[in-house]
Amino acid sequence: MLTGRIGSGKLVKAVGMDEIRRLIATFFLRKTLATREAFLIMRTFVSMVTIFVITLATVAQGADKMVAIAELGDVLAKVDGKPILKADVYPVGLPMKVSLEQSVKPRVGEHIDRMLVIQAAVAERLDKTKAYRKGMRAIEQKTTLAENALLARHYESKLPATIAAHNRSAITDAEAAAFVKKDKKLYRGKTRREAVELARGHISRDRQLGAGIDWMTKNLGNREVTINGKAIPAATIAAAIDAADRRYWRPEALLLKAVGEMVITQEAKATRENSKTIWEDADRVRALIAAAKIEVAGNSFTLGNDRGVSSVLPRLDLTKMSTIQPVVLELVKSIVMADMARTEGLDEDEAYGQQAAQTASFRTHRQTQLLIKLYREKHLDADAQNADFETLVAALRDNARIKYLLD
Repeated sequence: MLTGRIGSGKLVKAVGMDEIRRLIATFFLRKTLATREAFLIMRTFVSMVTIFVITLATVAQGADKMVAIAELGDVLAKVDGKPILKADVYPVGLPMKVSLEQSVKPRVGEHIDRMLVIQAAVAERLDKTKAYRKGMRAIEQKTTLAENALLARHYESKLPATIAAHNRSAITDAEAAAFVKKDKKLYRGKTRREAVELARGHISRDRQLGAGIDWMTKNLGNREVTINGKAIPAATIAAAIDAADRRYWRPEALLLKAVGEMVITQEAKATRENSKTIWEDADRVRALIAAAKIEVAGNSFTLGNDRGVSSVLPRLDLTKMSTIQPVVLELVKSIVMADMARTEGLDEDEAYGQQAAQTASFRTHRQTQLLIKLYREKHLDADAQNADFETLVAALRDNARIKYLLD
């Protein structure tokens, strides 16, 4: 794809040579020009277009260039004298060269627009409102839950049982062959060696799953877990752990079902409504589960702030829990594992720290989106279009002194 500036200096895009040739050829073929004169006309026309494109490319070289992000300065622009840092616009960077005019400058511009909206929102004290505080509490919880999930995986990878389960070389040929004979259909058509090697992977997987189930049985079976202050019976947690054992059956979300039943009972008691009436209102049940407070190991979270729980709520049907993953059980496991990992100092490991650094950018992004949302809601009606918001942002941009430093 080629670009250039013509006439008034506006940026013009030209299609690539292959595309030009294809379009021209198609045009003439459709006209069924089979004569030699037509062929000569087509060849002459293609040559003229080629010359024009080459000329346009030459002009374009002075208007745009391909750059590596690493080659750019640390400051990409200034807004009212404040620097726009490359590290903020490109926190990760890009591995390939990109167009300065069509890629870098628009991205810097989008960053500037967000910054201007945030500054305007703060100037109007939207960061002091009840809506902002509520939104930030949700953001903080989501960030912590994301950190917990990362730390829990790091902790689990350090468990002796997990390490042993990953060691396929410790699985003997005899063990693998015995595993094959338990499910001959799965290995039908394989040679003995192929079947044994395939079985090693299946055994390793089963051992990893078994290590997880054993850990939960030992560490969650007697752990108090409450929903809105009411404890989930230990027998229910034990049954939920067993139902999640995917070595033997499709896992079921028994703990999520128990939570649903608990919040329905609590709602019925608070409103004096019939439990069956509430049960039949799927949207209401989903809202009750999302708003429920779960507490375990001294940590309290709103269920709807967990990524796993929020991902299944839109399709939740308490009568068909076999189709839902055991997300509440996984959440409890993650919270407890992360708590134990911090006690053992595993949150100081460099490997975890590199992964956890990503959650900081997650928090910043969510905070930015919250302020932009509040600013938009204050200045525009609920049915306003994106074009209306762009006009609002353009007014902020017009009142700012913006200087790009990309050359």
